[in-house]
Amino acid sequence: MRRIRNPPDCKEELTALADSRHLDSTLAAEEERAGIRQAVELPGHRVHLLMNPALPAPGHQEFDALFRRHLSAGEAADTLTGCTAEQAETVRAAVALMLATAPDLCTGLLRHGRYVVAVDGPDAFDSASTREIPGAAFVAVRCMRTAERLAEALVHEFVHLRLYDLQVTRSIFASGYDTATAPTLAPEWHRDSPVSRWPVDRALAAAHVYVHLSAWFDQRALDCGGPDVRQSAETAAFRATSLLDKVARHAERCLGPAGRGFLRWLTEVHDGRTGGHSPTRTRERTAP
Repeated sequence: MRRIRNPPDCKEELTALADSRHLDSTLAAEEERAGIRQAVELPGHRVHLLMNPALPAPGHQEFDALFRRHLSAGEAADTLTGCTAEQAETVRAAVALMLATAPDLCTGLLRHGRYVVAVDGPDAFDSASTREIPGAAFVAVRCMRTAERLAEALVHEFVHLRLYDLQVTRSIFASGYDTATAPTLAPEWHRDSPVSRWPVDRALAAAHVYVHLSAWFDQRALDCGGPDVRQSAETAAFRATSLLDKVARHAERCLGPAGRGFLRWLTEVHDGRTGGHSPTRTRERTAP
């Protein structure tokens, strides 16, 4: 902050950050030099596809190491893989579907993503992202077979990326909040899972996603119908309501001022869409 208040120092630092040596070290620049760069071009923004994670460039090697450290289930479980030309076209079709289905929502979401990265392997997750690798959405190859499935995965991960960016500039969690010692919540649909309880930060992040997925599937149901899409909308709405209620019980202790405002806003948006009538909320309020 002191450097920002000092224009000469700030200018010097920004100049250094914009130096060509820094720009040339990016994944996209390395792939452009190799003649393989692919991107989804959007007004004022582009989302890159990682075409060859095995390039010997330092940036690619570091990126793979970050994936191994923060997201991978193990060497034999999953691996980064390059997007094929066919998958690149599916990504473009998925982005087009996002913008056609929910233009206001997805125009904002897409600005939080910089890379779409394919993952393959017997134990690869469907999709994932992490604060430790900003702007990157990782998606399993099996979820890139159709634009419909891929669009859902990208909405899911770009919502996470938006929250990660929000946490950089806002007091979402209380000072001293620690995920390792935070209160935990038990989602009803995770009772038989090896991880049956979630800390407050994970629950808030999931609630944020389910509010968006509920809206996404509702609109897809209007656009194309189908019982599976309607069921997905109902499931997302149920889970959003459940998690919002549970997080609210710990808001004073675990959330910062901006976090409490964020939770109120998220709940109002969700209740405004669902009418505030949820089987989850009714059961929890009347339970002894």
